[in-house]
Amino acid sequence: MSVKTHTITTKILFEGKRAVGVMIDEGGQTRELRARREVIVSAGAFGSPQLLMVSGIGPVAELQRHGIPVVHTLEGVGQNLQDHIDHVQSWRTRSDTATFGVSATGTVKLTKAIGEWKNKRTGMVTSTFAESGAFFRSSPEVEVPDLQLVFVVAIVDDHSRKLHLGHGFSCHVDVIRPYSRGTVTLASADVRKAPVIDPNFLGDERDMEVLVKGVQMQQAIIESKPFDTIRGKMLYKVDRQDKAAIMADIRRRADTQYHPVGTCKMGPSSDPLAVVDAELRVHGLQGLRVVDASIMPTVCSGNTNAPSIMIGEKAADMIQHAKTAV
Repeated sequence: MSVKTHTITTKILFEGKRAVGVMIDEGGQTRELRARREVIVSAGAFGSPQLLMVSGIGPVAELQRHGIPVVHTLEGVGQNLQDHIDHVQSWRTRSDTATFGVSATGTVKLTKAIGEWKNKRTGMVTSTFAESGAFFRSSPEVEVPDLQLVFVVAIVDDHSRKLHLGHGFSCHVDVIRPYSRGTVTLASADVRKAPVIDPNFLGDERDMEVLVKGVQMQQAIIESKPFDTIRGKMLYKVDRQDKAAIMADIRRRADTQYHPVGTCKMGPSSDPLAVVDAELRVHGLQGLRVVDASIMPTVCSGNTNAPSIMIGEKAADMIQHAKTAV
């Protein structure tokens, strides 16, 4: 086995309906790699549907729009995109003793902490930054949690692209069982060009309703008495009783929690949007599987990292079993 760097898979190769290999671009040199048994696509919720489509597998109209010969029609490829919409609020702290931040004392603390970690593997820089969280229900009528909080010991603004002087803390709130569905489509028949990603956040009004409740509950927690000694000014001040203002702030600043799934949905062949079966084999084709978070029919109610690892491990067992059964 070998791992190739600076290499991109540009196309899946077929003989009839069987995947027999891939075309790669290795440092500008085009090569074919042939598969002995199967081709495994594992490019994620954005890359996997893109690779399938540029290889001629997907919705007919989308393929024809880019002049791609149709190998196999699967209308669900690139559909059913789901993600956890994320809204972050940040507060200044009354001191710089317990949080990360941009300041002279913070720099001194961090420098000392790096030394402590090198010598003892303890201290401030062992922090995960997102140090605590919670799953909770938006109302008593909801049977299982539909919201998640993630508490961060630093100011997080626009995924930390916007830096602020001083110290503070932040709290994320996510809709973890969203109703909205987005798409991944092609910008070009060339896989080197980024696909067109439309998460369609808040496309279903129910997601906005849940997120507004989450923001209100989040602020109620942070504005409670236990935080009085450390809580300073709110970075983006919004009255938690003003739903219209909260909605405007959500539309202005809410973004991804980096949990995209669903664009190569697992399901029975009778499901018009299903792309792979229960063993992750692409419907209607031979020798081709998709193994990544794109196969989730619905996004899990939490972080997607561990479930994605599980998908890989389960698929490896199924592939090994198929190999020994031959």
